Amino acid sequence: MLNVILHGFVLAAAVSCQQGGDRREAAGEVAPSLSPPPVTTTDADVRAAQADLAEGRAWAATRRAMPVLRTAERRTPEAVIVAARAAAAWGGWTLVEAMLSFEPWLDTRFSGEGRELLARAALERGDAAKAREHAQAALLMQTSDATRAFRELLLARALDRLDERDSSAVRYRRAADGLPLAGEWLLLRAAGVTRETAERKRLYARVKHDAAKGRVEHTEAQALERFGMLLAAADAYEKLDDMASAYRLRLTAATEPSARAALRSGLLRYIQSEASGGSLARAIEVLDAAFPDLDATSQLLVARRAAEGGLSGRAASGFARSPANLLTDRDHIAWARASIATGRNTEAARRIGDRRFGAGGGAVAEARYLRGLALVRAGSRAAARGALDRVIRLNAGTPWAADATYLLADMESDAGSERRARDLHQSACTQARPGSFSDNACFRAGILSFALGDPRRAATAFDALPRRFPSSPEVMAALYWSGRAHARAGNAAVARERWTAAMQREPLSYYAVTSARRLETKNWTPAVTPGPLPRDASIDVAMTRAARLNELGMTTEERHEYDEVERDVAENPDLALAAGAAFLDRGQVPRAIRVGWRAVAHGRARGDSAAADERAYRIVYPMIHEAEFVARSREHRLDPALVAAVIRQESQWFPRALSVAGARGLMQVMPSVGEAIARSRNYPVWDPALLFDPHVSLELGTSHLRAALSQYSSLPRALAAYNAGGSRVRRWAQRVGASDPELFTERIPFVETRDYVRIVQRNAELYRALYGLER
Repeated sequence: MLNVILHGFVLAAAVSCQQGGDRREAAGEVAPSLSPPPVTTTDADVRAAQADLAEGRAWAATRRAMPVLRTAERRTPEAVIVAARAAAAWGGWTLVEAMLSFEPWLDTRFSGEGRELLARAALERGDAAKAREHAQAALLMQTSDATRAFRELLLARALDRLDERDSSAVRYRRAADGLPLAGEWLLLRAAGVTRETAERKRLYARVKHDAAKGRVEHTEAQALERFGMLLAAADAYEKLDDMASAYRLRLTAATEPSARAALRSGLLRYIQSEASGGSLARAIEVLDAAFPDLDATSQLLVARRAAEGGLSGRAASGFARSPANLLTDRDHIAWARASIATGRNTEAARRIGDRRFGAGGGAVAEARYLRGLALVRAGSRAAARGALDRVIRLNAGTPWAADATYLLADMESDAGSERRARDLHQSACTQARPGSFSDNACFRAGILSFALGDPRRAATAFDALPRRFPSSPEVMAALYWSGRAHARAGNAAVARERWTAAMQREPLSYYAVTSARRLETKNWTPAVTPGPLPRDASIDVAMTRAARLNELGMTTEERHEYDEVERDVAENPDLALAAGAAFLDRGQVPRAIRVGWRAVAHGRARGDSAAADERAYRIVYPMIHEAEFVARSREHRLDPALVAAVIRQESQWFPRALSVAGARGLMQVMPSVGEAIARSRNYPVWDPALLFDPHVSLELGTSHLRAALSQYSSLPRALAAYNAGGSRVRRWAQRVGASDPELFTERIPFVETRDYVRIVQRNAELYRALYGLER
């Protein structure tokens, strides 16, 4: 469970200082420092590495220290321990083990810090036995009370994982006594491994502050489960509205067939009528684990609920296991949608093609459309054209015909038949019964007309969109491009009217920014209110406690502290600015952004500009590590506002950000890309964990962005390549109108990439206005 992130002890201490070094916790006690003392050395590079660490620059310390270790006469114990501290600070636990494991001085030097680091490394890689060995050895060394308590915690964690519960509880309690800021959370951990109910109650009674107290019932439920009191644990989970866990434990405890049958019926009723979201997914998992061979009726019920809840994989498998004679037309429609959502397009097309749908209820038209969609997704272009043409011909006047027309238009555009695509989009736009994409079809018809050199026809399409679809998300785009179309057609006054309307409608949007540029005027900026951001004592207490929890590697408990602050802000929006500032101090930028938007909304709602001024927007659009960020931007001849905009969109300035694809850190660099750039910059070691270090991410990410910008003729193309890859950009650049950077952006077929390119450009202008950044 140990997950001390980013800059470990040194950074945590530095953050505490930045937050106000003399802040006190509720009990009135100052947090004792866990930072190790500096070592005395005559080696200038080792001294410089220590200075880097003190400034929170862990990777810079590693770069200085590693060459020292490769020279035998300079590889002193002092050099090794400083290098190990640095690697631990950025999460290089494999390197820590390699440097320390065979050092002969582990039990005689640095008060056992080497053993402590090895215990942390062992916990990180899941070796609890080794962690216990090292933690026990570290405890034999004389050190400060706070450091001793931390080592008790390391040993408690190791014993906890080894299921040595009594010993673990003792160690957690000792750690609680020596680490008062985290003490109540450590008492909860002790309770979680304590068998005796009375002793758990005594521990709970010592838990006073809201965030920890709010976890007492959860801890009790987990303890009851851990000690095999399954029915009592189930009741406890039910009180917490965790019905999936309650049913899981009751099913585990039930041995009689009649009892299990009753529980199955109850769980099915819960799935059918109450469960939603994550609770639905977990309840279905419990049901599947307990009853892998459901009867046909139950299987179909679960498949339908999974489809309704967006659990496409489970829906598809459930329908596949249901008897064909029980499946209705709507079931086959849901099955097809689930199959398409999970990438089984050919299968979906075949299944719909084999089914004879009833004439009523609109299922025939929807089924035909879904077959065409599945064939498009499967890449069967000829078959897709025939299927979509059939929908248009046989189901004219239905929303499915409009959507089929839209898909066919996209296919024509991909094939280079732009005029045919324009006409089909126009048809989808003007259908009497519009489909899901008809508003977008109107916009696409206008864009293609503009690209094909017909601005008057484009203006007509753009102007029709807000009238036909006033709530469409495409209205802002239509306003801006109507202005461009009218300007090209010679109607300058109408163009200015459209751009002015766009700026007034959504002043923070990409289209407001581009409209201001066309009007050669300054875009909207928030009012400036003098003075610092407000502070709140109770929030500062929670943040000080969270800093210590992070320092101890108790990231779950740290998260609960932050959650409690967010709940307080939801109940009292007046705290939003103070909470946003505090979250920024702690590097919890996504949380800061969330509460910053609450401050903006709260200020607008009550007409109070002071609550929605520049200070709130600086929370919503923050800038962290400003000096290095600007320096790295200048090093690579990059616009700092653009780099800030990329980071805001890529990671929301959260150093630990990790994408589904595996991109990491502030600038979301893939490990393979990071390794290649690191090699070109002569990194002494490489570990993908380095990408979570903000300084490394800035160094490598700005280099990667510079390469993209150098390769392409316009900013939109470079941003598209950064997001989606160069091969796609080369293909998109062949489309009609792509020489116009704004048209290129609008014609990007991937919604995610198109939005990315627009949002980053919008963000750059906001950063420029908020922070006075120059290009």
